[in-house]
Order: sequence, then structure tokens, then C-alpha cells
Amino acid sequence: MGAETMANMRAYSATNAMNQILPVTLLTLAVSTTAQGFLELPATATPAAELANYHLRPFMQTNSRVQMFFDAQELGAVQATLDELSLRFDGPIPQVGAPGPFQIQRLVIQVGVTTVAQPAARFAANLSQPLTTVFDSPWTYLPDPGTAFPHSWGGVNDGLRFPFTTPVTVTVPPGSWLVIDLQMTGNNIAMFGFSHAIVDGVRATGGITDGTATNYGQGCTNGTSTNAATIGGSGTYAPGGAHFVSGQNLGANAPVLVMFGLSDTVSPVGALPFNLAGTTCDLLTSFDFYVLVQANAAGAIPAESAPAALVVPADPAIAGVTLFEQLASIVPGANAPWGVALSNGRRIDLGSLTAPGRGTWTVSHGTAADATIADKVEAFGYAVRLHTR
Repeated sequence: MGAETMANMRAYSATNAMNQILPVTLLTLAVSTTAQGFLELPATATPAAELANYHLRPFMQTNSRVQMFFDAQELGAVQATLDELSLRFDGPIPQVGAPGPFQIQRLVIQVGVTTVAQPAARFAANLSQPLTTVFDSPWTYLPDPGTAFPHSWGGVNDGLRFPFTTPVTVTVPPGSWLVIDLQMTGNNIAMFGFSHAIVDGVRATGGITDGTATNYGQGCTNGTSTNAATIGGSGTYAPGGAHFVSGQNLGANAPVLVMFGLSDTVSPVGALPFNLAGTTCDLLTSFDFYVLVQANAAGAIPAESAPAALVVPADPAIAGVTLFEQLASIVPGANAPWGVALSNGRRIDLGSLTAPGRGTWTVSHGTAADATIADKVEAFGYAVRLHTR
């Protein structure tokens, strides 16, 4: 083999080695760049700038629970170890009210990944695997300082920056969501009067369009009160949401059937309304399904009582469905011989659920850190900055 041939082979060998090494090196650098630094969300909303919307939860509430969801598109299918989370105030808003600081008795933050197709109103059902608790502590923060635009990540004195006590490594493949679950207990901001502590974020197109609820008919008394039993409710009336049935004048500590039906004209006992003979009580709904709850000592089902909640499946096909609801309290001796008091009825016309225009979703409850069912489900994305390493 000649010298020229040997030289050519050495040159080819060196070039080939570089061709093998260079992609690995570049890939390593690319992964390192992605994995170290800051990840700002929602990525598709240009979070370096002030976002268009805001949320009163969690820091304007006494107690609150918020689940934040960001899909793989928002994260860029990232694989990284996260060790810090920062939020920021929405602005520009002039500083008003009490200057703080405000105390939170306990703030718990959990982070992880879920593979559920569509988050909905039941918090536990949104998680395909347990989350990692990354922060659990009392906390102090200051309110919005004024008109800075955009506001700084972490807020005043880093009161909205939360270093993780336990770093967590996440991989969010297509079809999955990054989950941030924040539970806040005992925020004393309400003791000081009004002060701005609203956080930055952006709403997407699509998502849930709320339905409507209207009362109809008349209830009857429970025999110990001159006031008729009544039904009420709150929450979200749409696929993927949940609403909470409440009631009054049901009888102290009485067992109560919360009846849900698909008709207000026919039922298993005949045409509706169906009068309980000898009384002023009318059955106003078919009872296709029901739950049994207990009224409190005042004869009421309180607002946002989880046992009396109806969680509507996150199925767009049931948009526009009409439901009918009524309460039947069991009170011995009431409306003899029936021993029951019936409330008025409530008609629910479900709204709709469509795919959101951005891979963000928020499920929250505005009064309870330990809530199991959300009172609000939205195509909303909080402005979040995660430190990665």
C-alpha cells in the first residue's frame, strides 16, 4: 500500500470519527442547554412578556387548591430536574390597600406528570400516578408593589419564589401533562382588607362554556317549619365540570335523597309532576340516579358540599343535555303518611366542552385546600417559571 493511499485512509478515518463524535457532542450540548436554566410557561404565550389575563386564586383566597396542567407542546417534551417554581403578579396595577406582609399557615406544592386525556373536576382522577411533594411550609409574602410591567418573577422579596426541598425529575412525552398541585391553607390576607395579590396568566380559546341552572315548581314543608324545602346550587354546569347541590328547610339532621333525572314529564311512578296524595308535595323529576346525604343541624345541605356534587364526565358529546334535580328529605311524620318533604326542582342545561387552543388547563377550588372536587375548571395557563438543572 502506497504512502498516498495510507494518508488518504488516515484522513478518512479521522473524518469518520469526527462524524460520529460531533453529533453526540452536539446532542449532549443541546440536552444540557435544555436541562439547565429556566423554563417559562406557557411557552406558546410568550411568557417573557406580561400575559393577557390573571387569576384571583390562590393568593387572594383564605384557602384554595389549584391544579395547573401544561402539555408536552408547552414544555417542548422536556426532560429535566426541577428545583424551583416562581409565579408573578399581574400588572400594571397600582399598589392599593394593606401593605402586608401576609401569612399563610401552610403551603403545599406537589409536582409530577399525568397521562389523563383531559383533566376534569375531580382532583384525584386527574392524576395517573402520585405526585412528589416539593414544598410544604408556612409562608410569608408581600402583595403587588405597583405598576411594574412586566412584573418580576418571584414577586417582592421573592415571596412568590418557592425553592423545592425535594427536586423532581420529569419527562413529559406527547399526550401527557406536567402537573403542579398547589394547596394553600390559612392565608390571612382577608383580615387586612383589600390588597392586590392576583397572579399573571393567559386564557385559551375553547375549553368549557358554562351552562345554566333555573329553579321551577314549589317545595313543601318538613312538618316542623312553615318554610318550604328549597334547592340551590353552584359550580360549573358543563362536561368536565362539577356543580354542587345545596338545600334549605330540610329538617334537622335529616337523611336527604339528592335526585337527578333526565325528564320532568315522566317518571317510574307516572306522569310528572306527581302529587303525593293528601299533601302539597310534588315529585318534579324522574329519579334516574341519586345520592344519599345528611342535612346539618339547621336542616341544610351547605353550599359546595362534596357529597352532594355531580361531576359531569369530560365528554363533548353530552353538551346541551338537560338534567333535572330535586331534594327529598326523610322526616318521620312529615306530610303523613309519606314521612317526606320535597323541595322545588332545578333544571340544568349543560354547556359545552371543546379542545382548548393552548395546552394549558386549570382545575381549582376557591375555599378549601383539601377539596376533592373543583368548583372551577378552565382553559387557563398560569405564568410559571421553573428552574431546571
